[in-house]
Amino acid sequence: MIRAIIFDCFGVILTDAMQLLRAEVQQDNPDTAREITDIISANNHGFIQPTESNERIAKLLGISVDALRARVAGSEVRDERLLQYIQDIHKTYKTALLSNIAGSSLAKRFPNNELKQYFDEIIASGDIGYAKPEPEAYEIAAKRLGVRNEECVFTDDREVFCMGSTSVGMHTIVYTDFVQFRRELEALLLRENS
Repeated sequence: MIRAIIFDCFGVILTDAMQLLRAEVQQDNPDTAREITDIISANNHGFIQPTESNERIAKLLGISVDALRARVAGSEVRDERLLQYIQDIHKTYKTALLSNIAGSSLAKRFPNNELKQYFDEIIASGDIGYAKPEPEAYEIAAKRLGVRNEECVFTDDREVFCMGSTSVGMHTIVYTDFVQFRRELEALLLRENS
């Protein structure tokens, strides 16, 4: 029986501005794109703080930190339909947000504890020291929700992160868009909870 649904943030709830930036840089400078990936990974694991991460990425790109922040903020768009849907399913299922980010960076995007209206638990990789697809990240999410791994559905736009959740026994939906996700989730819930 499914009792909880766990969501990724970037590429699901918000457009992933950093992934778009990396893809753009990759075309002209693969080495710089790899360095950006390494910096983001260090930030996601809590090895460096978001301030240092932003400074290092801005330096690699030859722009100011303010210009980097403005570019990222301008590229991040919320999926309001999905947020409303999460609020609706939150009445029946436990919900969590599991994101590879520092908690302080997440709070800047959703101020005033806004995420609490959607999620029972908010898990930021930088705060727990494990990042998707490490098994511990998913296990911590299930434990905080008070459910077993196999009672969870995890959704993410990146297949490698979905494979990580599958490896710990969670049900998984690779997110491509809202309509596809809702259709697959509702079919899964009907099949597993009948």
